[in-house]
Amino acid sequence: MSIHPLLRLTPYDMISIIRNGLQKTSIPKKMIIVGAGMAGLVAASLLKEAGHHITILEASDRVGGRIYTLRSPFTEGHYIDVGAMRIPHIHYLVLEYIRKFQLPIHPFFNRTPNDLIHVNGIQTRRKTYEQNPDILNYPVAPREKGKTENQLIQTAVQPLVQFINQNPMKNWGVVIKAFDKYSLDTFFRHNPVGARLSPGAIEMINVLSDTEGLSELSFLEILREYLILSNPDVHFYEIAGGNDRLPRAFLPQLKNEILFRQKMKKIVQHDNRVTIHSVHTKSLKPFKITGDLAIITIPFSVLQWVEVEPRYSFSHNKWKAIRELHYVPATKIGIQFKNRFWEKEGMYGGKTITDNPTRFTYYPSHGFGEQEGVVLASYTWEDDALLWNSLSQEDQVHQALNIMATYHGEDIKRQFVTGSAQNWVQNPYSGGAFAMFKPEHEKELFPYILAPEGRVHFAGEHASTSRTWIQGAVESGIRVACETNNRPKFP
Repeated sequence: MSIHPLLRLTPYDMISIIRNGLQKTSIPKKMIIVGAGMAGLVAASLLKEAGHHITILEASDRVGGRIYTLRSPFTEGHYIDVGAMRIPHIHYLVLEYIRKFQLPIHPFFNRTPNDLIHVNGIQTRRKTYEQNPDILNYPVAPREKGKTENQLIQTAVQPLVQFINQNPMKNWGVVIKAFDKYSLDTFFRHNPVGARLSPGAIEMINVLSDTEGLSELSFLEILREYLILSNPDVHFYEIAGGNDRLPRAFLPQLKNEILFRQKMKKIVQHDNRVTIHSVHTKSLKPFKITGDLAIITIPFSVLQWVEVEPRYSFSHNKWKAIRELHYVPATKIGIQFKNRFWEKEGMYGGKTITDNPTRFTYYPSHGFGEQEGVVLASYTWEDDALLWNSLSQEDQVHQALNIMATYHGEDIKRQFVTGSAQNWVQNPYSGGAFAMFKPEHEKELFPYILAPEGRVHFAGEHASTSRTWIQGAVESGIRVACETNNRPKFP
């Protein structure tokens, strides 16, 4: 577990806070929390236990934000996590809350030896490809032949990873200072510390690790993802019955504090108070609430639509961060089938990787041996996800089905029951799936993403070191609860 140089709390401090709570406040305050995703729920839970008066405004009709388990239109109790779908075993904060709420979990099989690979017109299994990576016919340089995509990544990043691991608390800061300027693509091409990769090797990595649409984003962001998703020593879990059981577990404590369908329209900072103006998304009735402090957990992509009065109560650098922080589009398409044909092909969890528009197909890691099942027929990011937004829901499902039939056979079309697509960039309450920095943003934006502005504090996965993950939302919720717990009511 590492700590970013800008954050004071260690992971062990945070685990202790989850278990034991915050110190009871001697300064009870009226707190307004905007957003009932994991960051807002964690902050609200800790602050209520510490003795504060909490009100949560949530624009949608549910808790969880981008933890979203889709149960309709699927039948027979089937579902799919169209938001956060896997929990790495190293994300101790998330697992600590899962233990606290006594939620059952089981393995999420992110990859298996039987994974299908369908690229360059070639179809094979992962176990065959790993024995002979050249079978895929990527135009790699002679020195790169015989290496898998993970081995190619290792040749490029291993010196940097070894340096970080020597002293994570100190060396991450050194790495950020030296390498924040690189995009993923420029680092691979002009690597100053490891092997420089050929265009063919970069293409192979991008297709097989699903980073083809992310190559212009920050190298440091993708490095953090590689350290989890490409690490054979990291294993994953999912919550039995759907990952939304985690945010819903906060409801017994917080249900009376949550006002649903309240979409924030304006933040007004007074000398010694802050007022949040909202509108009910169904009745359109205006609402306002005044408190001592506000905690804003919604994505900056959505915050751009909120008026701030006076405007100068947010600093220039905060406005820059709000405008420039990049949110990654993501699309997930789930399809229910009458028969779990993939298990007859030896696929229990794991995925298919293809250079067709579906890119990654994930098979369920639960319900083995049942009659029916729901497949995540397509999971795409960034440019690959935007491709799907031009299609209707129905067309997205049927295009994904058609592509699956190219590697599973035409008979699967007769097994089709129903399907649905989630295009996160079109979601009015998220404006994307998760935040990922562009080059230089770690240095230029991150300190100001975290910084309070007057009586307004900020949390969310974007305000953490574990962007894109539930862990980041939890981390930021704990941090902001600590920031606000003993802050005086008046300056």
